Amino acid sequence: MTVGEHPVERGSRLVPHTADCILEAWGPDRASCLEEAVGGLVGVFAGTSDAAATTVLPVSLEPAPDPDILVALLEEVIYTAEVFGKVPVRVHLTETEEGGIAGDMEVVDGTQVPLIGPVPKAVSYHGLEFTGTAGDWRCHVVVDV
Repeated sequence: MTVGEHPVERGSRLVPHTADCILEAWGPDRASCLEEAVGGLVGVFAGTSDAAATTVLPVSLEPAPDPDILVALLEEVIYTAEVFGKVPVRVHLTETEEGGIAGDMEVVDGTQVPLIGPVPKAVSYHGLEFTGTAGDWRCHVVVDV
């Protein structure tokens, strides 16, 4: 997909921040930006590049403002890691007709991947941004580690 003359790629990056980190992600549509945000969040605490998923967990988020959907999804990842000890290695998301998000997370037991940091504690609404226009979606979120 292109915006103007330039293709919109998918990706994410982590930016150090005092006692936290900033996660930025982007993609050509809302679902792909959310997928990249999940990958970026997992990159805070686990190395999953060589991991093979052992379980698939469903993801279902009700329609809500875009920033709320982003926070709910990232908090679901944190909850899955903390409570079930499962780390997402891939995520597949689509938008529902009602404006929510549906899909699944392929996960692996946390003991099967190298842990490179603590599981984040929370996602902050402070400085939260999640917006999109004509094939270019971007998010910016502070993650409490």
